Amino acid sequence: MTTAIDDPHRTGYAAEVVANSLLDCARAEGRQLTQMQVHKLVFIAHGFTLALLGRPLMYNTVHAWRNGPVVRRLWQHWGERGTRPIDAPLPVSPGEPDVTGDPEVMEVIRSVWNAYGSMDGVELSRLTHSRGSPWSQVYGQTGDLIPNEITREYYTGLARSA
Repeated sequence: MTTAIDDPHRTGYAAEVVANSLLDCARAEGRQLTQMQVHKLVFIAHGFTLALLGRPLMYNTVHAWRNGPVVRRLWQHWGERGTRPIDAPLPVSPGEPDVTGDPEVMEVIRSVWNAYGSMDGVELSRLTHSRGSPWSQVYGQTGDLIPNEITREYYTGLARSA
């Protein structure tokens, strides 16, 4: 189990660390990602980590906003960046663990990248907005947090059907 240095009860990685790992995957192929792609890929990787490893990929919360699942912490970095590519890694707080030391998590991230990394933001948005998705179960209700349990159940079903 991975814990953030500042809170021994918090499990998972910082959203910036997860986003940077996906940006690294894109750079390794000579590609860039938009913030929409990164938000959706981070969420999908988080869902499959919950389903396959039984633990959260990140400790940051995911919100059901109009444009889909969003990690507020990432939104704070990019704001209204729109479709412009992300051109640099996100800053990470000192002491945050890196996912590269966690082979199980890296396997999930690479699998998500291989399966979904070629999709554009609109395609990824369609996936995360699909009927029955965690976003669709929460959006429009009181409170906008997407609970890990809903995400885990949904991605467990996807993993079983693959």
